[in-house]
Amino acid sequence: MPRRPRLLVTGFGAFPGAPENPTATLVDEERMAKVARLKGVDLIAQVLPVEYALLDVWRDALDIVRPDAILHFGLAASAQTIRIETKAHNNAAPYRSDAAGGLPGRMLDPEGRPIHRVNLPVDDLMQAVQATGLFVRRSVDAGDYLCNAILYASLQWCAQHPGAQAGFIHVPRQDADALRPAYEAIVAAMISRLSRRVPSSG
Repeated sequence: MPRRPRLLVTGFGAFPGAPENPTATLVDEERMAKVARLKGVDLIAQVLPVEYALLDVWRDALDIVRPDAILHFGLAASAQTIRIETKAHNNAAPYRSDAAGGLPGRMLDPEGRPIHRVNLPVDDLMQAVQATGLFVRRSVDAGDYLCNAILYASLQWCAQHPGAQAGFIHVPRQDADALRPAYEAIVAAMISRLSRRVPSSG
């Protein structure tokens, strides 16, 4: 029996230097899930721990959920505006610990590609944010922390599942209420896009 398109939306919890992460608040709400259901899309929201151990189980998690699109949201504490990432790099900062004190290697995947390019409709998402009156820019550097790492892992998974898409949106250190219009506009744009897809049978 055909299944409805699935949109996986994730935020992150606290991490060193950021005891509060607005993306955890943004994704932990029901309103956009209700909008998705009305459009024939299943929205699955999850707040992720800022821990490199997450990468060990992420591929298995995606195999279970089998999302058609993945929207990651994360905090860029030094950012002045919303940033939509366009690339994930196969590198990490081995000196920067995660929320559990863990440290990564210099490369996320020694056998992986140097770069994975985001395959979401970046221009459409930027226009959606601009329509709210908030500032947004395109970014070619997702950093060297968990944000880049989870995007790289998700794009690796998408490369092996034709049609699947993933992207990452960095938000500045602002109150979740101030960021909510942009968050909802981005999610709504992806819901609209997925609602036009022919339901799959797998």
